[in-house]
Amino acid sequence: MNNDPFRASSQASGPGLPTEKAVFALTRARSALVMEHPFFATLALKLRFKADPHCRDLWTDGRKLGFNPVFAATLPDEKLVGALAHEVLHLALGHHVRRKGRDEKLWNRACDYAVNGVLLGSGFSLPSGFFMDPAFTDMSVDDIYARLVLLQDSSASLGGRSDEDAAASTGGKSGDTDRADGLESESSKDDAGSSNARSDMEDQEKKRGKTRTYSKRGKTRAGEGESSGFTGEVRDLPILDGTPSNTARQMAEQESDINLAQALHRALNMGILPAGLSRLLKKSPLSTLDWRELLRRFLEDSADCDYSWTTPNRRYIHQDIYLPSRREPRIPHVVLSVDSSGSVDEPTLSLFCAELSLLLEEWDTTLTVLFHDTEVHAALTFGRQDLPLVLTPVGGGGTDFRPVCRYIEEEQLSPSCLIWFTDLQCNRFPAEPPYPVMWICTGEAVDPPPFGETVRLHTEKKPG
Repeated sequence: MNNDPFRASSQASGPGLPTEKAVFALTRARSALVMEHPFFATLALKLRFKADPHCRDLWTDGRKLGFNPVFAATLPDEKLVGALAHEVLHLALGHHVRRKGRDEKLWNRACDYAVNGVLLGSGFSLPSGFFMDPAFTDMSVDDIYARLVLLQDSSASLGGRSDEDAAASTGGKSGDTDRADGLESESSKDDAGSSNARSDMEDQEKKRGKTRTYSKRGKTRAGEGESSGFTGEVRDLPILDGTPSNTARQMAEQESDINLAQALHRALNMGILPAGLSRLLKKSPLSTLDWRELLRRFLEDSADCDYSWTTPNRRYIHQDIYLPSRREPRIPHVVLSVDSSGSVDEPTLSLFCAELSLLLEEWDTTLTVLFHDTEVHAALTFGRQDLPLVLTPVGGGGTDFRPVCRYIEEEQLSPSCLIWFTDLQCNRFPAEPPYPVMWICTGEAVDPPPFGETVRLHTEKKPG
């Protein structure tokens, strides 16, 4: 029995050299993400490859990565890596769970505008013909979609002119502009003229050695037809097909947010997160996910364990990626900083300590607890034998986060990670420390932390 999902996908579409070469190329592109872009890799590794000769280039629905075998097999490596990152960023921003009945093609156009600028700013190279317009910089996909709807309506009122013409008439930017070089290509009146225009653009780009962001759309109207360049389609998550229930939609959104939080944490933990992507994700509200699961993943990622190549990591073998396996679950030193300024109540702290105790029982670790308000008032050390934790806050004044990191440095604690239990009613943050930080937040933040992963603690009881 063949358990390789990629080989199975290849066979399902029929044997053939293009499909086999495409699978190999995509596997190589995904491996490049693992080595250089951990944020994108974490999400890419969750996708199952599926050969689809009927699609234009690539598509994803959050479960699968569909690919046209000829496209994937013939695209240069660096552009295939960029195309894969394009699909992954759709998932990171929840585009596969947020359409909610809006026009599918126009939604895809808006999503492309939302992600391509970020990818270019992060150093990726995209296939020719992608959509790019600085007019949409820093706009949400919902706002971009609304703008495109207006352009489409304007196009219809102007007698069926293209969305590029409608954009020009309203002062907007056309997607037919070479954004990297500042050159503008004129709409072609026939296929031959269009082909010549693209050829001229490519010749000029080769001479200058610059990346092309030219998007040829010809006579395509906003929301109608297909673009003649790279699209990188995003489809709805399968459970949202048809008319999904509220429960299905909530499950889809939660799954998307959990995957995003995990990818973001791994990238931050490795210190590799593009600035443009960081700014984009910081606009998102604080996480309202299951804080217990996020805390567990944070501790797992912070574990400093022995690894062995003798037994490869089974989690990645089926994806043709060989990494060492972990021998022993161990976190040498965890520091827990408790904001005891007076606004964190004991019942909430007790709930948190009970869950943390259950998690720490799985690891051989030393736990140092620091109570602070505007200074560190007490430091307690616990081992596995001291669990479960029973903590009573010490302090009660104002709040200042800076003394905690200063104390850790002065005492040379060298933690594997720092967990900060606080209501975040303070904007006095220290410089980013060299160890990973998770903020367990019990209230609305005055200012979001400038570093680390932030998780909202929910204490409401579940029904039943």
